[in-house]
Amino acid sequence: MLESLLDQSFYEFPSFKVAIFSLLLAFALSTIIAFTYRVTYRGISYSGNFFQAMILASIATSTIIMAVGNNLAVGFGIIGAIAIIRFRTRVNEPKNIIFILASIGVGIATGVYGYAIAVAGTLIFSAVAIMLYFSPQGKSFLYLYSLTFNIAREENMATVLNFLDNYCESHHLMTIGEGKLENAERYEYQISLFKHVDHKEFYRNFAKIEGVSNVRLNRKTNTERL
Repeated sequence: MLESLLDQSFYEFPSFKVAIFSLLLAFALSTIIAFTYRVTYRGISYSGNFFQAMILASIATSTIIMAVGNNLAVGFGIIGAIAIIRFRTRVNEPKNIIFILASIGVGIATGVYGYAIAVAGTLIFSAVAIMLYFSPQGKSFLYLYSLTFNIAREENMATVLNFLDNYCESHHLMTIGEGKLENAERYEYQISLFKHVDHKEFYRNFAKIEGVSNVRLNRKTNTERL
């Protein structure tokens, strides 16, 4: 029975024109998905490699699917070959995983010649992604920083808070403790700067506040809501 399943010589590979059309369609649709990701990206550090990976993943998937077809023997061989490759790249954002999945889905659809599904899926996916980007649930703080500083006990914190109100979209007190200097307290805030505020300008002006010392401004590595 196993031999009858593996012996499927009736499968015919697509013609050269069909293969080229499928791959070009996969390229075009995955490019739309990649640009949708670029437009809706809200992170701190945009990766051009990830942009390219979405497009290339779709083309590679389409090629593999067309090569396999309904031939189980070829499918088992490709699974064995792919199993040798070990992917170690971490994908931290759930949204990134979804966009990679969408690109792979386009590759699968074009690989089985489901062109209508590929086009419809790309258009709907991109439209929904953009809609969610502009929705209230899509809002996230773009410029997250950890601000730590010492301030003399006799100084009024009202000046510091007023400064943060003018430069920050939001600011939250995380910790407060003893400073290294005598009669000083150490504060740590998590802040989100306004879009028009340059972090270097913010640092320079904040360090000029009377009584403030040992200022450190560290950019956060995540985009979680405060």
